[in-house]
Amino acid sequence: MGRQGGSKNRRANHGDCDLQHRPLKTIGEVSLLLEETINRVRKGPFDLRAANSIGFLAGILLKGLERGRVEERLDHLEAAMTGKRGMDTVLFEFKSPKEQPHEGPTTTPQGN
Repeated sequence: MGRQGGSKNRRANHGDCDLQHRPLKTIGEVSLLLEETINRVRKGPFDLRAANSIGFLAGILLKGLERGRVEERLDHLEAAMTGKRGMDTVLFEFKSPKEQPHEGPTTTPQGN
């Protein structure tokens, strides 16, 4: 009896095939998907459960993308600090004390 009641409440919309495949590799692309989903919900009949699922999964994806960016930045910093080569861009240019221009002696006030 429980199965029949539940099946009456399901409204699968398998005929809506006008959705295009979207790459979701950047935060901007995920933002565009969320914008489109929000506008479809506001515009008219759109399965709210599907919209909730998209929002939930997009949130998880955004967290993962952000973690990936942080890890990438950390890798660059670690490579710069350890002097590893093979990076595409130079983030820092470290000079030895001999190479740095000397500004002259600094005087520190002596306490009375």
